[in-house]
Amino acid sequence: MSNGPLFIFDLDNTLYPPEVTLWRIVDERIEEYVRRKLGTDPETAHRMRKAFLAEFGTTLRGLMHHHGVSPDDYLEFVHDVPIPEIVPPRPELREMLSGLPGRCVVFTNGSEGYARRVLDALGVAGMMEGIYGIEFMEYIAKPSPYPYAKLLRVTGARGEDSLLCEDSRNNLLPARELGMFTVWVGGNEKESPAHAVVKDVCDLPDVLHGFPPMSRWNGGAARGASGNGASRKARGTE
Repeated sequence: MSNGPLFIFDLDNTLYPPEVTLWRIVDERIEEYVRRKLGTDPETAHRMRKAFLAEFGTTLRGLMHHHGVSPDDYLEFVHDVPIPEIVPPRPELREMLSGLPGRCVVFTNGSEGYARRVLDALGVAGMMEGIYGIEFMEYIAKPSPYPYAKLLRVTGARGEDSLLCEDSRNNLLPARELGMFTVWVGGNEKESPAHAVVKDVCDLPDVLHGFPPMSRWNGGAARGASGNGASRKARGTE
């Protein structure tokens, strides 16, 4: 059974801004893993990785399908980074999340363990009801429709009562097809397939008036327009 709206958050470059270099470091380690595992040069590794992404949506899925790579071996290597030294705490993120009238979960193509370490560094791990990573997805990653439908089924949420914050344009499309309210973090409004665009995830309260379930809260006003859930602009911290 659902219990209020479900707020679904991607992890990398969504809960922290792209100025934080974590994803770039992980991305470089993915390239290195492909090069080492397949014994090839950097240019060939990059070309093969692009082909995997086009065919399967993730490098891991391509490596598993074509080369029998162990997902545990891959994830351990690419996520072997000193996260606390790279990702600073985000008290403004914690404040924003505390003002949301519903459940919050993370939905990421990364591993659950990696996501938990990032959330710990950000200071918001305790605010997430669940972490749904690539293991939960059975290695069938976003933007495949399968993990989105599985997430709704496991959480007991309806698509129309769910909101997805995501920095990847392609990953928004299946969510919208399932009836979710979609928010493109750092996106381009002119090319947006999403219902709303925000510069930073902490600005989410600015667009909650468009999320239909919010009309059932606070007499139709989106909680977060003031108080704990206020956006950075409303708090004067932008």
